[in-house]
Amino acid sequence: MTQQRKTKTEQRILHALVHLLHTKGLEALTVSDVTREAGINRGTFYNHYVNKYDLVEKQIGAVIDILTSILLAPGSDPADAHELIPRKNTLAALRYIKNNLELVATLTSNGSDPRLQERIKDTIGRLIERKVASSKKLTLSYGGIPRDYGREMLLSSFTSVIWLWLRRGCTEPPEQICDIISANKDLSPSQLLD
Repeated sequence: MTQQRKTKTEQRILHALVHLLHTKGLEALTVSDVTREAGINRGTFYNHYVNKYDLVEKQIGAVIDILTSILLAPGSDPADAHELIPRKNTLAALRYIKNNLELVATLTSNGSDPRLQERIKDTIGRLIERKVASSKKLTLSYGGIPRDYGREMLLSSFTSVIWLWLRRGCTEPPEQICDIISANKDLSPSQLLD
């Protein structure tokens, strides 16, 4: 019963946070605003979070944890065996973002706040590096480009598509964005010119 009450309280705090970030922004937001909106007392808030920044960071961490578990889920399609991140996992992550658009958009200021983007980019980078390290067929050479620059190019090609989609309100279906991400890995910038 206590865990169920704790979960309901956290959900109320989260709903209050999303609403208040959308209407007031983080800097104008106060803990009193959150407690009033959530219908809880300040002591209850402080049982869960240190301050408003801790609340936001924990929500970003929760989103990262969920996306990481989705992206790390074992692929079941043998055709995806050579993929760094299997298509079904990418699609599942995109569906999570779309299904939780209000939360993700609010935490990222509609895709304009780089904190979550950078953390997701770093997470995807670590996942790719882990997959390459465990593979007998794959290596990360970055085409002779210095590692930091090559890594940034590789990860930006993946995350920039997602963040543009997010800034546009996730209007296209996740399947279409997944196709764009797949096409992106095989295209060079010169191929985009006529």
